[in-house]
Amino acid sequence: MNSYKRLFILLFILMFPAFAFASGKANLDLWKRDPFLYGSCGHCAELLSFTENKDRADFSSYGYQYSSGYYTINLKGAKGTAVTLFGMEDFRTTRGYLIVVKEDDKDIEITDLEAFPPSTWTTVDSEAGGKYSAYYLPHQDFKALIASIKWGKGPQSASST
Repeated sequence: MNSYKRLFILLFILMFPAFAFASGKANLDLWKRDPFLYGSCGHCAELLSFTENKDRADFSSYGYQYSSGYYTINLKGAKGTAVTLFGMEDFRTTRGYLIVVKEDDKDIEITDLEAFPPSTWTTVDSEAGGKYSAYYLPHQDFKALIASIKWGKGPQSASST
């Protein structure tokens, strides 16, 4: 009985660092908002959540692509975390894309995915959240078309951060 206690305590001690490292992973929350269905409610919207390094080539199984509204994002992770959102499935760029790179460890929220100047890197230092850089290749209604995400900087841009 005493050896089982020791074994249990040893396993608990060995698992604790694994839990600590697992909680440090980056996460992207993609919200599909529709002001006609949810009004001015903050996060009363459909949610897709993606953990770091799990690219998603197609969201169509969720059915959000065909509903009205637009996407907003919350991004958690360490400085240097980067994610690219594409307006088409399979990481295709013909309907635009947005690259977001975190510049600090604070969580960021982007409520207007089309608010960036086209084809240039922009740095945003939000009072409500963290600092990040973004590169936007525009397309009409891009914020409603998000169909795939890839962790990292995605397609080549005119310059890199």
